[in-house]
Amino acid sequence: MGLKGGSGLLGPNGKVKIADVARLAGVSPATVSRALNHPQIVRSELREKVARAISDLAYTRDSAARALKSRRTHTIGAIVPTLGISIFAEGVEALQNRLSEHGYTLLIGNSQYDTRREQQEARALIERGVDGVVLVGDAQTPELHALLRQHNVPYVTTYVPSAREGVPAIGIDNRKATYDLTSYLMGLGHREFGVVANVPASNDRSRARLDGVTQALDDAGLALPAERLVRADHSLAQGRMALRHLVTTAPEITALVCTTDTLAIGALAEARAMGLKVPLELSVTGFDDIELSSQCEPSLTTISIPAAEIGRAAADHLVNAVMGLAIPPLDPLPYRLIVRGSTASPRAARAARAGARARKAAAVD
Repeated sequence: MGLKGGSGLLGPNGKVKIADVARLAGVSPATVSRALNHPQIVRSELREKVARAISDLAYTRDSAARALKSRRTHTIGAIVPTLGISIFAEGVEALQNRLSEHGYTLLIGNSQYDTRREQQEARALIERGVDGVVLVGDAQTPELHALLRQHNVPYVTTYVPSAREGVPAIGIDNRKATYDLTSYLMGLGHREFGVVANVPASNDRSRARLDGVTQALDDAGLALPAERLVRADHSLAQGRMALRHLVTTAPEITALVCTTDTLAIGALAEARAMGLKVPLELSVTGFDDIELSSQCEPSLTTISIPAAEIGRAAADHLVNAVMGLAIPPLDPLPYRLIVRGSTASPRAARAARAGARARKAAAVD
């Protein structure tokens, strides 16, 4: 059966409207509207009729008209530091999927760890009429907070357990996570530590992780000498260079704590290239639990971040905020210490080094 021309199923201008879908499905326009906006309250057989009619007519909703009527665009914006890190990619995917369930579309901006660019991206999202914004961390400028509040745009920040100025936050306690990780290493017997940290001004999560390491050591009466802390950019190459530097300048270290898995995996690669056995001679830990961390050799001991849970929770929070619904208090999400093959007691390392020194001395004699 033809659907265009003289069929009488389309409006006079040829553009498919809800009334056209209703006529083809044999239901009322109100039923079509409910099936689109609140499908859970429409009987399954009616939803199927509406879905078939929508498919046959290639109907798409007029978002501009909906926005004018409801003063909402049913879009949410998210600004992330980068999508090149799987933790953020996983969180964005979960965010988008949950927003889709609510009938919202996601727009994404990338700040590249630059607070000025973050503010530019936020302004662009506001100009496009987003109903809410998802941010990352708690290092935004005061101007960004003022901009969002000036335009009455609800927003939430993620990957941190709390934020300044009363901003809702959904994430883990990064500081406590590395405190626990460092305590675990000390429980194995480690006392000589090295740290590789990416701590740019805009990355408050990684700075909190460094604080957790130093606090755990301080509480145990151990110091972290300045020469055992390497500040590095977030890359495999930087992890490799940091490991070589630390092993050269502080060969007595038995445990290396990295604030990201990427840095730790780079360190593992360099240890292998140097003939340094992990964990026999050196324990190495990361943070994030990216997919590669379980596949490298040895597999990496790390902290697992619930990125998908963060994304879904952010979506639910913003949709509730946009609709004016009551929002329960937000508690820090749980993290997990994942123990794998890259960590062990330092006793084996001391024995291995003593044996190496004895063999060297015997060769000289």
